[in-house]
Amino acid sequence: MSFHDLHNDPVAWPILEARARALASQETISSEACGEACMIFRLGNSGYSIPARFVREVQPMGSSTRLPSTPPFVVGLVNVRGRLLVALDLRPLLDIAPAPALYASLLIVGARGMDVGILADAVVGVRQDDTPLTPALSAMAGHRVAWIRGIDRDLNLQIDPELLLADPRLAINTESTALS
Repeated sequence: MSFHDLHNDPVAWPILEARARALASQETISSEACGEACMIFRLGNSGYSIPARFVREVQPMGSSTRLPSTPPFVVGLVNVRGRLLVALDLRPLLDIAPAPALYASLLIVGARGMDVGILADAVVGVRQDDTPLTPALSAMAGHRVAWIRGIDRDLNLQIDPELLLADPRLAINTESTALS
């Protein structure tokens, strides 16, 4: 049956029009109602997430240049298409034992006007989540890490990149020396 035949059919055409109107008027769910998209990744045996709006890209961790006299959480400098970025390993900041990752990924995260690389053992994927976060156990015990927002339904700790980059432990060599 062609479109012309359907249009001229006095029984079929009103039914098709009614279906089209019903489909057109169906309520669409906004992205806000679905919750925020989060990038899920692993460090060791634990899962973590970062709001996807902060993640600029994900790439395999290539070579890095170690910086002298930096704390253990600074992996070094990495070259990302001609830009030098600081690569961070969150394990020392979270009191997790260091573990060599054979196939590590680098999450390029942008917040507070800067881009940094965050080391991940594996990237699991992106998930839309509208359930509220549960406070992290460390927050309830009084040992709160300011940049851990909470725990999602899959027991991933959610990281706030803006608060992470504002952590005073990340400030290295901030003492200024006055020249006389």
